[in-house]
Amino acid sequence: MQAYRRFDSNHAFAYAVSLAKKQNKELIVYEGLRSDYPWNSERIHRFIIEGMYDNQTRANELGINYWSFVESKSNPARGILKEISKNASAIVTDDFPCFIIPEQTNKLAGKINCALFAVDSNSILPLSRFERAASAARILRIWIHKEFLKGMPERTKSIWKKEDLLGLNHNTKPPKGFGLPEDLNSFLQGLDFKDLVLPAKGVKGGRTEALKVLKSFVSKKLQKYETGRSEPNSPETTATSGLSPYLHFGHIGIEEIFQSVLNAGPGGKWNPERLSHQKPGDREHFYSESSSTNHFLDELITWRDIGYLFFWKDKPYHINLENLPDWVKTNFKKHQSDSREYIYSLEEFESANTHDELWNAAQTELVKTGKMHNYMRMLWGKKVIEWTNTYEEAFSILEHLNNKYAYDGRNPNSYTGILWCFGLFDRPWFPERNVFGNVRFMSSDSTKKKFKMKSYLEYIGELSGTSDSLFP
Repeated sequence: MQAYRRFDSNHAFAYAVSLAKKQNKELIVYEGLRSDYPWNSERIHRFIIEGMYDNQTRANELGINYWSFVESKSNPARGILKEISKNASAIVTDDFPCFIIPEQTNKLAGKINCALFAVDSNSILPLSRFERAASAARILRIWIHKEFLKGMPERTKSIWKKEDLLGLNHNTKPPKGFGLPEDLNSFLQGLDFKDLVLPAKGVKGGRTEALKVLKSFVSKKLQKYETGRSEPNSPETTATSGLSPYLHFGHIGIEEIFQSVLNAGPGGKWNPERLSHQKPGDREHFYSESSSTNHFLDELITWRDIGYLFFWKDKPYHINLENLPDWVKTNFKKHQSDSREYIYSLEEFESANTHDELWNAAQTELVKTGKMHNYMRMLWGKKVIEWTNTYEEAFSILEHLNNKYAYDGRNPNSYTGILWCFGLFDRPWFPERNVFGNVRFMSSDSTKKKFKMKSYLEYIGELSGTSDSLFP
């Protein structure tokens, strides 16, 4: 388990089970966590380990031989995968297209003496169905809808039972040093993290929590999604799912979200015959009779897949500005010497010390909670482009802040979300502006006119422990 850290609704685990049965071999599930990954912190480490505790519980229920390993100063991880794979007949892992995982998988393949299978569990549709990355969501939406109309993709087993896995556990013991910390707080205090980022209050990792979040969203917020998701507000009030961190770390699968959301719509339990055949690309009506359900699934599938597909076709080498559309590159070359009214350093951005109260509020939300309202995230990214000396510096700052603080950072969608601010998946906008040229421009003044920001700013004031009077 590298990216999709769960047993149920997991294509990679299902394939490993089928392979073990076919070869009459023992199945060993390894989930490890090194401490030296980029932007490591107590925030991210705790979230992942909380998921590992859930996996240990589930493995015990299913009778699975689950080997967990969490690196510490006295228990280094170097060479551990090569060591435990010496007697393997095959290794199955996740085919995740971003961050350090593609490189890790390639390195492992070069060190072992058995077959390695990387399985795509990234979306509803296998990413290999698409010949190329899409240049815009409207294009990918049509591709996706046409693929659905050819036939629903095969789902993996959603819930495993102990009897499904009989005979796969031969009780081979893991090497010394495996297992989860008994006291997580003490363990985390003993690690040296590069970044001092504490866990966000009230946020817990793991599959149990992910399923609770999904259930709450479906029952309380789903039917408000179309009209309520865009308004910046506290998470309790805004009609967003809160599932992004759990999807990123694989504590929940996209297939089970898809099915749960559709079953909660009009007409009860959903089946593929209810797909709209009228017009592929119709965001309002394709999946369900509920417009809110359709809007949510368009975000979950189209907008999520466009980021994954962008990385999938050339993984993982899109973490820069080189792959922006030609019109954007021409645009930036023309405007690279434009004067900037404000220039801020990384330190000033990180401490939310700019002249703009909305930008400061968005950055404060990111630091305090590990997430940010999506509309505010777009404004946040656009302003950093406007307030730095170069486009490359802006990208570097946005990458650092997002990956350091966001639970769902280090993800294809977090990178393409940043790159969208630079014009990726977008079109030229007019009139041409300073610094941006024809790249879409956003302002705090227009945001204040578009939304009632008082409650959002009051929420941020509560997070930061400041008086409401600071946010008039």
